[in-house]
Amino acid sequence: MFDYKGYTKEKIEQLCDDKFAHKGFSEWIYWTSEVYSFGKYIRDYGLYPKFLPLMCYCNHGIGDDMVYDHELKNDASCMFVFSDKKCTDYKKESRKPCYIIPAPFVWYRKKYYIEPLNTAKGTLAFPAHTTPEIDLGSDIELYIQELRNLPEEFQPVSVCIHMHDVNKGQHEIFLKHGIPVYTVGNAFDYRFAKRFYDILKNFKYTTSNMVGSYTYYSVEMGIPFSIYGDRPILINNADENIEKGEYQFLKNECYKQSSILFAGLQKEITKEQKEYVEKSLGIQDCASRSQIAKALYGAYLKKGNIFKELPYTLNILRKKIKQKFKRSKR
Repeated sequence: MFDYKGYTKEKIEQLCDDKFAHKGFSEWIYWTSEVYSFGKYIRDYGLYPKFLPLMCYCNHGIGDDMVYDHELKNDASCMFVFSDKKCTDYKKESRKPCYIIPAPFVWYRKKYYIEPLNTAKGTLAFPAHTTPEIDLGSDIELYIQELRNLPEEFQPVSVCIHMHDVNKGQHEIFLKHGIPVYTVGNAFDYRFAKRFYDILKNFKYTTSNMVGSYTYYSVEMGIPFSIYGDRPILINNADENIEKGEYQFLKNECYKQSSILFAGLQKEITKEQKEYVEKSLGIQDCASRSQIAKALYGAYLKKGNIFKELPYTLNILRKKIKQKFKRSKR
């Protein structure tokens, strides 16, 4: 039974620890195609075995249609994106085959018929997250006070903290102030999508102080999302894909449009919001499973090496069997 009390500090930190992350059964070639359990569900959608590596590159974030240098300057055989606009823009700058796929989270949710529970209540907040290269420059305690000031209908409020922020100790500030804390855990764990929906389905509303992938996943699932609280200050120290200093994310047209669309407290999902989200998740324009299977196997035939990859998978399986045997003897 979900009790809305949050996780303990120990559980939060363990879920985010690299030592306990399972990356699946194949070697990672391109991180964008694997992170957040993307790889598991790209393989599933494309009828592709879990022991073969993906030789494709993938759109990293949801709702960001900009084409970045790292998406162009790699040796992957093909590119996967989640929107028609990004596909069109990508093809203007690259001759590499580009395909629209359904966002892996959405494929997982629909496949397993995950819906908000009838008992769902309160609000799950996703504070704007940092990265190893990008730090938060705004006041977390001010944001906590803003969450406390949410109207009664949106209470109780809990937060879901990203792995990078847990690694920086930000979860401890929320715990100190009595805010229940959850985390989906390590972004490199293939169980990430399942953990995300196991938390999300228990809440009636979601919110953040900026738009993120959680915005699109929430609305697609039927949970209203609100941009609430002072706009975060994010300071880029070393990320080469964006300008240094304070990250002016509203210069990005996608962020600007979505920030207007979800501004203020939202109790219902509008038709405009639903259509915008679906266009950003590859739901309407995606290639078929057979088309993606053809692309995946074709990319592997160009770059793969079964004699190199099979021993890697067998080693992972050996370790998993050994772990299960140890647990059974306890």
